[in-house]
Amino acid sequence: MGKYLDDLWNDLEKTWDLAMEINDLPEADRSDVAAAWEKFKGSDLVDAARTETESGETKPPVKVFCTNIYGIQYNSETKYWIPFRHGDIDLAKFTED
Repeated sequence: MGKYLDDLWNDLEKTWDLAMEINDLPEADRSDVAAAWEKFKGSDLVDAARTETESGETKPPVKVFCTNIYGIQYNSETKYWIPFRHGDIDLAKFTED
């Protein structure tokens, strides 16, 4: 893999690791969105200002934006936090490496 793809993958792994800090808890604990947000917003990986702005009136936020192109959101059906991508991927960079 090229450096760009490696960097994307590393960012995704960091985001997964953040989600797993909560997902490894029992369902009742990982379903506590307010407690999860308190833990998430203390992470250097989380863009707390953007998360609070983007969440609007939804408090606590169920969609957490990271400083990379990924974030995590709470899935109320599965009761897990899952990654999502909020930034663009530069397809041209895949051929540069």
